[in-house]
Amino acid sequence: MKAANVGVVILAAGMSSRMGEFKPILPIGKLTIIERIILTFQNAGIRNIVLVTGNKARIIEEQVNQMGVICVHNKDFATTQMFDSAKIGLKYLEKKCKRILITPIDIPLFTCETVKKIIKTDGVFVSPIHKGIKGHPLMINTQVIPRILEYTGNRGLMGAVESCNFEHINVEVEDEGILIDVDTKDDFNKLLDLYYKRKLKPKVRVSIENQESFFGMGTAQLLQLINTNESVKNACIQMNLSYSKGWKMINQVEEQLGYTIVHRKRGGSNGGKTILTLEGIEFLEKYEKFESESKDKVDQIFEKYFF
Repeated sequence: MKAANVGVVILAAGMSSRMGEFKPILPIGKLTIIERIILTFQNAGIRNIVLVTGNKARIIEEQVNQMGVICVHNKDFATTQMFDSAKIGLKYLEKKCKRILITPIDIPLFTCETVKKIIKTDGVFVSPIHKGIKGHPLMINTQVIPRILEYTGNRGLMGAVESCNFEHINVEVEDEGILIDVDTKDDFNKLLDLYYKRKLKPKVRVSIENQESFFGMGTAQLLQLINTNESVKNACIQMNLSYSKGWKMINQVEEQLGYTIVHRKRGGSNGGKTILTLEGIEFLEKYEKFESESKDKVDQIFEKYFF
């Protein structure tokens, strides 16, 4: 399974009551918990990432504003369960990818290698395990999303998964980070101990330039959302971009490439829409493959020299 066909749901609507501090923005090194989870998925080549917010949503949105993720809000976060937030994220991505990785904000230190191993494993449900214990993130084939959304039992997401009656594949990983659940300050201190044990890792952001840098992760995310929504306005809203900034990014790409990447259709009774041209789709696909292969090569080189 290619990373381009995989989406991610991160559940971050909770109250952080047991921690005593707002969990998503607690620092692990120079990054917050939420930033670290997002970058782990992005470094595995996944770009279609949805963050389900609730408590203190504005703070989270400001934290991830430039990270190319989509924020959807659980307005009933104070009176609903985590499974209700999971349903919101799964429903949003149901038609946009073939499989979905889902994880709570509480488990922030699984590795990029673990994510890649899960993605490469076939199965309707796939979970990583470490020393016989199942952890996160869980991967779900979107073919069963309707059945999960219909589940009304009292056992949350795991109850919904079991009700589908498909085999659950477990993938053994050498990654105790899949198990460390940060609910209390003591849990957080244990997580920091693990972090400092394995601190070194490569970070790569791939961009393309001509006379200037004009195409990178953010622009790719914008084009993906335009392709999905057929609307520049809606794509910009989901990325927390101004409408004028979105068009500036598009115009810059077209100027540097020398051809049109989006086609504007004016409205009629159903209103206008904007779609990617064939050349735009082809360029986006080439960039996604280039970025994914570049990160794989960098991981190999990093492993060679540092471990």
